[in-house]
Amino acid sequence: MKKLCAFTAAFLFLKFSLILCNLTELNCFWRIKNSEDNYRDLRNDCGFVLLVFEEPIEENFYNHVINFRIPARKYEFFLVMFFATDEINKNPYLLSNMTLIFSIIVGMCENTLGVLDIAYSQQNNSFDLINYSCGIQPYCDIDLTGPSWTTSLKLSIYSSTPKIFFGPFNPNLSDHDQFPYVYQVATKDTYLFQGMVSLMLHFRWTWIGLVISDDDQGIQFLSDLKEKIHKHEICLAFVNMIPENMQIYRTRAKIYDQQLMTSSAKVVIIYGEMNSTLEVSFRRWAYLGAQRIWITTSQWDVITKKDFSLDFFHGTVTFAHLHSDIAEFRNFMQTINTSKYPVDISQSMLGWNHFNCSILKNNSKMDYFTFNNSLEWLAQHTFDMVLSEEGYNLYNAVYAVAHTYHELISQQVESQKITKPKGVFTDCRQIW
Repeated sequence: MKKLCAFTAAFLFLKFSLILCNLTELNCFWRIKNSEDNYRDLRNDCGFVLLVFEEPIEENFYNHVINFRIPARKYEFFLVMFFATDEINKNPYLLSNMTLIFSIIVGMCENTLGVLDIAYSQQNNSFDLINYSCGIQPYCDIDLTGPSWTTSLKLSIYSSTPKIFFGPFNPNLSDHDQFPYVYQVATKDTYLFQGMVSLMLHFRWTWIGLVISDDDQGIQFLSDLKEKIHKHEICLAFVNMIPENMQIYRTRAKIYDQQLMTSSAKVVIIYGEMNSTLEVSFRRWAYLGAQRIWITTSQWDVITKKDFSLDFFHGTVTFAHLHSDIAEFRNFMQTINTSKYPVDISQSMLGWNHFNCSILKNNSKMDYFTFNNSLEWLAQHTFDMVLSEEGYNLYNAVYAVAHTYHELISQQVESQKITKPKGVFTDCRQIW
């Protein structure tokens, strides 16, 4: 009887909590859905530094350099870095007799921007970054930053070292007068609007909603889209411009919700950066049970494939650039030396967002992979291990840096003016 009473009391308490949550829905969402743990789900930036040495590194070098648990959502970036540097170091025609390695800039890919803010002191106008090679060494290295453009922006303000941005194309970083040391791997989506309009015309979607970030990039997208759709009698049912500031967004969240939930438009275009208030609002609509056909870009594919139920995604169309397959990447994953790299393959498999559809069909719920059987599972199954857009960009960025170093070292050798170790450059203008 006591157990029954205890169970009844617990049930009524939970029931009351749910009713109370419905009555104070907005506050409940922020408390439950946007807790500190959930904010970690938003993709933070990663920053890598590429260096070259004349001597080979120790077998377990990266176990010392990366002495922390790699966040699940960063596995792809680290695996790409491990794979690309390993592939280059085995290539006798690229950086021969040299070793290409990488290190982390700051924040261990968890809170890069926060660490940058702390590291830079306005009072003494100094730049002191822990584990940041360019900040503490008298020579110049090349930084790889992404997927958000804000890290590249801040690093450009703080230092004049060359930076390669591997995130989605951002028009702000194309201003070489303002950002002379930043290069973007991604190119402008010249045919994005044409593709979106063609899709809408094909399915006769002429009444659509639009959700964009309230910044220069979002405003430019709105302007370009309007120019295209007006020619084909496609109309905007509503335009949600999500502010970047979280406090401002929270005061307007219900207005954005109402516009989306009450609109008769069943097709919605969403465009803007992830890891922002735009992503928070996207997650919020999933929580509210919005069912729409979403049209977006490949950077949002991570969310649409993994984080939400099929009920929320009535249908999702993502536009992505066409990439050739990286043939050896799957083989690298199957044969990776787990004592050489600080990678737990089982966690990598669980966190991977880009499996081939055939795997998902055969495994509606993936079983837990233990460390011992993960490599065996990889060897037995055939699938396409497709990288995200940022993953491809990062891979290409590593190769771009390797070719740059190779050319500069060749010039050093040919000029016979090697007064310092090969691969060391004190003048960043040599690299850029």
